[in-house]
Amino acid sequence: MTDHLLTEVRGAALHVTFNRPEARNAMTFEMYQGLAEACERVDADAALRVLVLRGAGGRAFVAGTDIAQFRGFTGEDGIEYEKKIDEVLGTLAAVDKPVIAVIDGHCVGGGLGIASCADVRVASPNASFSVPIAKTLGNTLSANTLRRLVRAFGEPRTASMLLTARRVDAQEALLSGFLTDVAEDLDEAAETLVERVAGGAPLTQWSIKENLRRLQAGGEVDDADVVSAVYGSEDFAAAVEAFLSKTPMEWTGK
Repeated sequence: MTDHLLTEVRGAALHVTFNRPEARNAMTFEMYQGLAEACERVDADAALRVLVLRGAGGRAFVAGTDIAQFRGFTGEDGIEYEKKIDEVLGTLAAVDKPVIAVIDGHCVGGGLGIASCADVRVASPNASFSVPIAKTLGNTLSANTLRRLVRAFGEPRTASMLLTARRVDAQEALLSGFLTDVAEDLDEAAETLVERVAGGAPLTQWSIKENLRRLQAGGEVDDADVVSAVYGSEDFAAAVEAFLSKTPMEWTGK
């Protein structure tokens, strides 16, 4: 794990901080690898209920991939790079626990790809979102990354953002549905959100995420295994009794 990507367990949440504030948290390849490892860690630990992503410094969530790493790139290098990013973002999107992105400042390029994999996104009023590659590097996005942006923003807005290299502000992102909240006190809003998500029923949250993934894959969805796992769980049986007896429920994820 690199010092440019910090992890900290607070209660039932694993907090991941992109920690290159001097470079607006631009991602190195080591940071991408660290993010993938954090995803595996949160899913492997039953005590962890939520993964929280945030950028250090207040100026940016993530300002894309560190451009210096592209020097000397060939077409084959580009294929390998996009394949690697697809793998990391695929790992993030496949996390079974809820993922929250807390966005302060710029969320650009690869940073927007990361944020698009989160389940819930909250931002400060000064947050902005863009993929200005048509103006800056002249590179491209993989079809998988493009699909995530279309799902998050809608096709017309995504096309507008990419073809004109325009920036979307926090209010537009909120109206588009990409953000769930814009908060003046981002720390308080994030803490409240994490507490609420971490206190939820783990198997219910898993089932919603799993069925959303299946719906996004297209075609008719067979969810019998998911439904059976939830209704046949110890948590469901205990929650029924707790509800009827008006006693608090302590979720175990079993």
